[in-house]
Amino acid sequence: MKNKVGQASADAFRDSVYHQYITRRDIEAISDECFNLVRLPFNHTILEDDSNPYVYKQSGWNLLDSVLSWCEDNDLYVLFDMHSAPGGQSTYFVTDPDSPNMWADVTYQARTVQLWKAIAGRYKNRGIVAGYDLLNEPVAPADSTLVQFYDLLIDSIRSVDSNHMLFIEGKDASTDFSIFSSLPDPNMVFAFHFYSWFIWNIPNALDEYVQLSQDMNVPVLCGEWGENNYTPLTTTLDYFKDPSKLISGETFWTWKKMRNGSNYPYYAGIDSSALWDKSIKWISNGFNAQPTAAEMQQGMNEFIHNMKFENCFFNDSMSSLLRACSGTASLTGQSQPSFFCYPNPATHEIQVIASEKISELHLYNALGILVATIPFNDTKGTIDVQHYPEGIYFMTSGSFLHAEKILIQK
Repeated sequence: MKNKVGQASADAFRDSVYHQYITRRDIEAISDECFNLVRLPFNHTILEDDSNPYVYKQSGWNLLDSVLSWCEDNDLYVLFDMHSAPGGQSTYFVTDPDSPNMWADVTYQARTVQLWKAIAGRYKNRGIVAGYDLLNEPVAPADSTLVQFYDLLIDSIRSVDSNHMLFIEGKDASTDFSIFSSLPDPNMVFAFHFYSWFIWNIPNALDEYVQLSQDMNVPVLCGEWGENNYTPLTTTLDYFKDPSKLISGETFWTWKKMRNGSNYPYYAGIDSSALWDKSIKWISNGFNAQPTAAEMQQGMNEFIHNMKFENCFFNDSMSSLLRACSGTASLTGQSQPSFFCYPNPATHEIQVIASEKISELHLYNALGILVATIPFNDTKGTIDVQHYPEGIYFMTSGSFLHAEKILIQK
């Protein structure tokens, strides 16, 4: 972007993302969904330029302070997540790594230790802070290297903040905690990540973290999960919500994403534009069509506009699945159950999951004619649709304040 539109425009774009991607309105919407915590991933560069180490930028503190204030106003805790440490804690793109990364450069390691000390020193008395997630998905050259570095981080934080809880991730994308023979700190949580793309038996795969909690006598939290179709998402969430499993919470990834960038459902979806797509495709592969400077600038402006919450597309189906409180406010002020159906399109049957128990469902055709009244009396169940003709239908739980559009195909 800098080479195409100039340094000033590239910097303005970066700053616009920082200030407008997540705003007070996003935090209010998250609170409206009845969540109680925001895991806040940040890149170290918002606080410290690589060209000016150990000098922490007020602009970065202002960004973090703003989110804390918005969350405080909306009864949401904040979990600080070091998503990109100086140098990068892995070679994966999510850590924005340098070459060599932090494990090959003790200077990067020292900067990370001091940066966490600065963060803990600033927020040690803020009760709205749930804790510190020390390293997102670290990949160290040896198990002992990671464990020893955690000890350095913990000592640094505890020298200024003895109150806040530490969230400690395992190796191999935060899935493996066998590297720990004892608890690194008495006031801590083990935070695992769980993506079920290649997992055939979700409950069995999650059982190991319940066992970890029991063996180590420590809470375990799913620090990231999501990015899948509704069926595995539902199975995973059912496990997390089972009180016998002792999972101490879960944070869904992610609040916002591009609508056309994945086959998986979004929560708040950002629309793309032709010029934004053209710019991104060229940045990704220089053999693609090259935008002019004016086209790229226009694409950047369109992205900034589209990513604001008021311009996003809110997914009621994802809300029905994940919303942490029952019912949604209707136009009359009465509580109406929300629900979603999958698969859609459907051929033989559909699964219905509701925010609270529904006594019956009503199926209307595209002309608004009632086709069937279906006894339900549950929060989830299967409905046979193979005997209905192909076409578009609408399913409601008693009124059109919430209706799911369903396509039946043979």
